[in-house]
Amino acid sequence: MAVVPPETSTEALADLKGRGIVGVSFNLPLLPPGYYERSEPLLDRLRSLDMFLQVQVEGDRLLEILPVIEAHGVKLLFDHCGRPVPDRGLDQPSFQALLALGRRRRAAVKLSGFNKFSAASHPFADTWRYVAALIDAFGLEACVWGSDWPFLRARERVDYGPLLQMIGDLLPDAAVRRAILSETPRRLFGFGGAIRRTDRAARSSAPARATRQQARPAAGSATGRWRVTSPQS
Repeated sequence: MAVVPPETSTEALADLKGRGIVGVSFNLPLLPPGYYERSEPLLDRLRSLDMFLQVQVEGDRLLEILPVIEAHGVKLLFDHCGRPVPDRGLDQPSFQALLALGRRRRAAVKLSGFNKFSAASHPFADTWRYVAALIDAFGLEACVWGSDWPFLRARERVDYGPLLQMIGDLLPDAAVRRAILSETPRRLFGFGGAIRRTDRAARSSAPARATRQQARPAAGSATGRWRVTSPQS
């Protein structure tokens, strides 16, 4: 992903695409309100080149930009699980809007950046129910994992290995991990070979704490299909 000014031309975007860049990032938490108000022509250029708009929001700021980005039909990728506020629950308006996009197959989402929105330390247990809800709404075909390396603005030390092990706890099913770690990003972004070493590392992590189920939601779960429990439970 590239960060570009709103006036970036089609030619410049095409050049970036030719170099392997698959989209452009909008980072609302890092910029003042209204910064992207004049970005509608950029959205049209991204759509014409079949490139992604990656959107990072926090709290309810998705509601601020959602009407514009939906109206232009650009491919959408949401960063860092949409950065919900953990103690506000699954019903907070911006997160519900994000889930609705997933159910309508209007976007993809990166399961990443737990350190950015968790109120806890690793393994960020207060984020797990949000991950479960996102997987249920978006489906495996629209969820990808991201390490968030090089961990900019992290409030505590973050390392790649423990994050990868956490995915093994969250997603004990090898087929599910393979989809999120390899198959879906390869299809969405045109990546090359399979990420077999990554999947082996996740598979060798601590015993599973998450299970998939078809029955009614368990207490504290996000949905009827995914149950994620605290790593301390």
